[in-house]
Formats: sequence, C-alpha cells, structure tokens
Amino acid sequence: MTRKSRKVLIEATVTLANARQQGQCLLADDADKWQADVDHLLPLVDAIVSQTERRVFKGEKVPAQEKVVSLYEPHTDIIVKDRRQVQYGHKLNLVQGKSRLILDLVIEEGNPADSDQFIPMMERQKEIYGRVPRQTSGDGGYACRANLEGSFPIPDCYVTSKLTKG
Repeated sequence: MTRKSRKVLIEATVTLANARQQGQCLLADDADKWQADVDHLLPLVDAIVSQTERRVFKGEKVPAQEKVVSLYEPHTDIIVKDRRQVQYGHKLNLVQGKSRLILDLVIEEGNPADSDQFIPMMERQKEIYGRVPRQTSGDGGYACRANLEGSFPIPDCYVTSKLTKG
C-alpha cells in the first residue's frame, strides 16, 4: 500500500504542477473561469496530499476537523456514531412538534455529542417560542444523567428516553 500510495501522491503532485501551468494556454474568457475553478480546487487537493503524507508515511493521526473528505463539498463533516461505521455529511438536530411539523433545525459543525446538544436545543425553543415543551423525548444519543433526571436549568419540562446512559 505504501508504494501505491507514494505513486498516487507523486502523480497528484505532477498533476497539480501541470494544472497551475495550463491556464496560460486558454483564451481570456475561458482562462478566467478555469482559473477560478483551479484556485478553488488546488488548495483542497494540496490539503488531501498533505493529510495523506501525514497519515500514510509519517504515521500521524490527522484530526477529523483538518481532513478534506470531498473536493466538491469540502465542508463535509466526518460523523461517527458510537462505534458504528463512519458517515460523511452534516449532523442535524431537529425539534418536531406533536403534529410532526419541524419547529427547529440546527445544522451542527463537526461531530458534537448529541447529549451536549440537548440543553441548547431546549433553550432555543424557549427563545423562539417563549417556553420549552411540556414533554420531550430523544433517542439514546441524547441520554445522559443530567438530561434524563431533569437536573438541567429548564424547569417544567418532562424528559423521557428509551435508552439510559450512565
């Protein structure tokens, strides 16, 4: 794998050098659009080459927030749920009303723990609607002792969960 990875990195580096030179061969209108695309993509490819060198050849553990996992959607996050398979995308927190109408949506940055997002989501409900829900429930990811026991600073809100955590 190391030999193959090294070959891919060399090819990527040569391709980057070629891309930087190709804009000079285009007509003015085409060159501007091409250059804008290249200016956007080259730093991302540089980052991918760098993270690959660090991880594969230097044995470094590259933090998730430093990784580029998509050239076309560089804002994509790495999401790991417990010890399950890695997913790519964005973590969402939804608040749904009794009628199943979506009352609030927060697109999280990175991969924050669900249990840490529960209280801020309830506080957002108070800001938006002037009160917290009388009842709320969530999956096991939101379960933690403080959230389940109601010892958080949100009075008059009954919390249930199918799962419990320590």
